Amino acid sequence: MLVLSRKIGEDVKIGNSITITVLSYDRGVVRLGIQAPKDVSVHRKEIYDKIVQMNKIAAQTDLHLLKEMLQKNILTFDFSNQQNGNNNLNLKINK
Repeated sequence: MLVLSRKIGEDVKIGNSITITVLSYDRGVVRLGIQAPKDVSVHRKEIYDKIVQMNKIAAQTDLHLLKEMLQKNILTFDFSNQQNGNNNLNLKINK
């Protein structure tokens, strides 16, 4: 692990395209600004851990059950494009 000391306003570069800036320090809390390309995901660790957990659950989905629910119109889906260029899959359970 690389350990660095930085003062408020100083930067750390990661590769050519990521810059981390120390914005403030108050009562033991450090605020960081992160500039990264849109195709680089930046998350707090606890959010990243939740995404990993949800992806593991999604990977265990019973595809036969999903197909059956779609065929019986119990479940419907659509794709939507977001302003940031990402595509979302929206699932809806029909009652």
